[in-house]
Amino acid sequence: MPLVIVLLQNLMANIFCSTQIIVMLDAFGKTDLVKQAILLLQNMASDGFLKASTNHTDNYNRVWARDAAVGILAILSANQTNLYPAACRSLLLLQQAANSYGQIPSNIALDPSGQPSSVSYGGTVGRTDAGFWWMIATVLYLQKQPTEALEKVALPQAEQLFKLADIWEFNGKHLMYVPMSSNWADEYITNGYVLYDQLLRYWALELAANYWKNPHWKEKAGQVKLAIKQHFLLEAELKGSLFTQFQQLQLANWDISQQFIASFSPGQIVYRYDGWSIALLLLLDIPSAATKQKLISLLQQMVVAPNAIGIPAFWPSIEASETDYATLVFNHHYRFKNKPGHFHNGGIWPVINGFMVAALVIQNEVLLASQLHTITQHLLQNSFAQHPFAEYFDAATGSPQGVSELCYSASGWILGHQALQHPITIDGLLKPYNLSKAAIYQKVLVLAAQVLTHISYQSNKVICIAIAGESGCGKTTLANALKNLLEQQQQKVLLLHQDNYFKLPPHQNHQARLANFEHIGTHEVDFYQLEQHIQAVKHKTISTINIPVMNWQTDTCEVTATDIRQTQIIIVEGTYTMLLKDANHKIFITTNYKQTRNNRIERNRETVTDFIEQVLEKESTIIQSHAPLAHIWINEHMHLHTAPPIESCN
Repeated sequence: MPLVIVLLQNLMANIFCSTQIIVMLDAFGKTDLVKQAILLLQNMASDGFLKASTNHTDNYNRVWARDAAVGILAILSANQTNLYPAACRSLLLLQQAANSYGQIPSNIALDPSGQPSSVSYGGTVGRTDAGFWWMIATVLYLQKQPTEALEKVALPQAEQLFKLADIWEFNGKHLMYVPMSSNWADEYITNGYVLYDQLLRYWALELAANYWKNPHWKEKAGQVKLAIKQHFLLEAELKGSLFTQFQQLQLANWDISQQFIASFSPGQIVYRYDGWSIALLLLLDIPSAATKQKLISLLQQMVVAPNAIGIPAFWPSIEASETDYATLVFNHHYRFKNKPGHFHNGGIWPVINGFMVAALVIQNEVLLASQLHTITQHLLQNSFAQHPFAEYFDAATGSPQGVSELCYSASGWILGHQALQHPITIDGLLKPYNLSKAAIYQKVLVLAAQVLTHISYQSNKVICIAIAGESGCGKTTLANALKNLLEQQQQKVLLLHQDNYFKLPPHQNHQARLANFEHIGTHEVDFYQLEQHIQAVKHKTISTINIPVMNWQTDTCEVTATDIRQTQIIIVEGTYTMLLKDANHKIFITTNYKQTRNNRIERNRETVTDFIEQVLEKESTIIQSHAPLAHIWINEHMHLHTAPPIESCN
């Protein structure tokens, strides 16, 4: 069974086994709100199309690409099959109105017969996010409800949309450059390289690549993801980035705990936390573990604070005394809405909080998700009689603001509720490309089973299996797969990681390398201690060993006492483990560091810099020289060989 499914099943069990959470759900009437939200979606689809609102204020009573997409996600998550036809018709109608360049309309007004009476691609500027929302909703819909008519237009539309997005880059560097007012925050100040738009493009590319099995889109999705990590999370070196030299100096000591980059252009970095983008970052599992922890800690502070009211659209609010406030005042349509704590400028949107709840559940932050969901519930219930499913809430007073009976708000509530009630379902819906990771793990399990056919082990003799290869090649994944298979055979397995046996903690070791490049090599590892531990397990000279564990956050080495009396098989994975004298079976993964660059950045325990690349190049020379010591070789395609590849003998 794929590891991600096992984890999510455990997560679901934790939710449903908690009597306290179940009682809380019943006591607060969350289910009743879900019923009202679904009823609202049904009312908005009464004429066969999903409209943004039943309210005729401004232009809300139209079919909007963005609102329809979010509504479709809610409909799919709640399995409201009676609304599937309206969802499909909305997607088809929007696609039929796409312009010759592949741009999906922002919204469409319908005449009494259900035909477009007017088509809008945006107000002062066109909307760049509409097409990506359309693509996201379309692929998710097709995965759950294959429909010939929609399938027929979806692939050509995807080809046009992604080509248009490439053009919007202007420089071929994987981030689109978009105007102010070109997405949902159409009266806010973000512009240029806007994080929200990059995230939607990545999501759409990833979904489409997996659905149509398009390797070019898959590669492009990876490039966009790396660009997001580099420019908005600073998880890669800024040299060669799209920031100006002055901006790079500004960002030298940047910390996401203190500042957040919502957008940037050559003349400005918008340092505002962006609620929807943070939800998407977590939902799409883009940040490194360290960055995720910082973001989750930030959210936790906001949710558990006295008088907490939810996660704002953007924060901190732009105050009237700030120079950016003039931009807000100039940039409005029907009337000025962006007073501090209102609308985009710090307003509390149920749709954003719904996405955040789902993202937190997917990150296994169930308690925090439940707390946030309860806060949103209070806002919605307290205003339901006079202002049902308000567009947003005043951050200071909690009073409902904007349009009522909004698709956005109802859909956000449904998504959050479904995430808490059915975490496996919501993960499979919103992150179906994660199933590709599960599929990869299934391949590794098959590979691990093949490996075991070449390994002999007896119940009365402890053996050691060593797995070596370069950084990011899949050593740990294979080691875990072998451990899982062996434990299914009732074998007691001890898994050791060479990284924990370095003589210095990670940051200190990096500083030693910076001070002296010759520090890099096998002598960085305490092989004496590692060999002693292997011998202790093999010969049972002691009952426990103190296994070192490197803490990447605190840059310290901790110790875990481990009982080894029942251990039958030791698995050791690491770059230099072919050198272990007591290893009975040695497995070498031949993939080199250039081929694994994307894997390393995605895992991203350290910043990717030119120096790190130089380190990896030197390590590569050392590691590849150990290949002839192996008994089994595995290439980048996960093919197993029992004779060394020709290149390994050179």
